[in-house]
Amino acid sequence: MHVRVRPVFPFSAAAIALLAACSGGASTTPAPGVPLATQAQARARAQARALSPMTHLLPALLARALTGEGQVARTGSWAVPDAAKKQHVYVSDPSLDGYYGAVCYYAGDGGAQLGCLAGGASSSSGIGFPEGSWVDRKHHLWVANGIAPGGYTGLITEYALPLGPASVPINSLYSTVGNPSEGAFADYVCGDRAGNVYGTSIYTATTAVWRAGTQNATQTSTLVDPNFASAGSPSLADGLVACATDAAGDLFVSGQYAVGSYGNYNYFAELDEFVGGAAGSGTPIVLQKETSDLYFPAGVAIDKQGNLAWALFDLSDSGSSVCTFAPPYTGSPTACTTGFATGFHFAESGKKLWGGNTTVYPWYHEPQATVADEIAYPGGGLLRSTSGAGLLTPVDASVNPALEPPR
Repeated sequence: MHVRVRPVFPFSAAAIALLAACSGGASTTPAPGVPLATQAQARARAQARALSPMTHLLPALLARALTGEGQVARTGSWAVPDAAKKQHVYVSDPSLDGYYGAVCYYAGDGGAQLGCLAGGASSSSGIGFPEGSWVDRKHHLWVANGIAPGGYTGLITEYALPLGPASVPINSLYSTVGNPSEGAFADYVCGDRAGNVYGTSIYTATTAVWRAGTQNATQTSTLVDPNFASAGSPSLADGLVACATDAAGDLFVSGQYAVGSYGNYNYFAELDEFVGGAAGSGTPIVLQKETSDLYFPAGVAIDKQGNLAWALFDLSDSGSSVCTFAPPYTGSPTACTTGFATGFHFAESGKKLWGGNTTVYPWYHEPQATVADEIAYPGGGLLRSTSGAGLLTPVDASVNPALEPPR
């Protein structure tokens, strides 16, 4: 049995101190038809298993909260004033800045951090627990934020590039897609050539859609994938995670579903396609199913030849790869990388990609170097990484200029 750990937003030292009490994988929502005593025993077993891999992190997390480690400076102390002109890679890290997160930027060869756009309770940056990001054809950066004002479940923010420590959104899109029993929040963002924007919400089976031209408003429609109906409580399946589009406007979603019964679930990854995206029938087509338990779906993207690249990582050993699938994307992969990438995006040439290398996503944590990686594609390995301190849980890396899929 694999027990999931809930995401926790530890905005204070007190909240972090309570992590052990709040991160159990068993739902506290009564399960129909299951005796309360049985449920209590299942919760206790689940919490014991869920806490063990995180126990060694509690002292460090508490220390970071008390000392301010992991918080991003809000002054212009990054580098030379024209450093932003060299930006190429944008890394989303939800654990920085007191767990409000930040988007940090780097030159094309990785290297040292040039700067960060940080979140925070008093920040006007629009950043709040950033997960996925995307650079569009206008060279604007879009960020999916799990923390949103006004009671919304997610916030998609758009920025003109280059990014700076004082950047503010030029557009804010709000998501009301939610799962009240599981605290759903915006996870990834993508868009198509027509200008439609899509935002997935973790712990749900629903993708929010903003039609082209939407400004500072809630979603205009949604797409529901019933294959992820097990998302949220009581299974704790993550549901939809990443998304991407192709030149035809088709939408691809990567997610996780659960099979089993209360207290005893297995988790599998799946890749689906909505032909026509928001303009299509709304019925998803299953492309791939990863039936080995413990695999987690991460990034998805279309390459220069129209092939589909899908990233998975194994929660049991932290291994990761990006595999290539030829149209119609239902067969075996033609190649797989050996570098580590969770959320990823292709560079303009299509011969390499950048991705985060964290196993946290963002609440599973294994000790490792916290960097973003550049990987040769297809079937290549690690080329280079970002360097220096400043990242804790890099879950996604977008690139400017980004690869445009073939027409």
